[in-house]
Amino acid sequence: MKERQLAIFIERIYNMKHNLLLILILTLSSCVNDDSVNLSPDLKGKWVEIETSTDTLTFEVWDTMDIMILDRGKEMRDGHLLPKAGSGSYQYRLVDGKISLYWMLSSNSSFKDYKFKLTDQRLVIDDFYGPSSSVSLTFKKLE
Repeated sequence: MKERQLAIFIERIYNMKHNLLLILILTLSSCVNDDSVNLSPDLKGKWVEIETSTDTLTFEVWDTMDIMILDRGKEMRDGHLLPKAGSGSYQYRLVDGKISLYWMLSSNSSFKDYKFKLTDQRLVIDDFYGPSSSVSLTFKKLE
């Protein structure tokens, strides 16, 4: 009888060891940085708008988010020197010839799609920060 109880005890320990190993493997695999962040080396860096040469885009990764920073300079408003409208950080996703943007300073947490094309050292994007979204902006990469 004691041998049977000992055999059952050993079998339970053996099963628990395998279950703990499985739990450990699943836990560790969930900790792997499986981010969908795939910042293209062609996109990474700083870009300047070619018409005015004042607006810049910087593409980088923050932790697990693809981020695009729009710098438009500053302007005087109500006696204060403030960033121009639309300046700031945007989370982005690239999907089928479009860039989906979420302005991180906005209370609206939804993404909005804009046409987007990257060729060589040029980036063409629908105007996402100006008064007319029907206009495309062209940026060139800075070295």
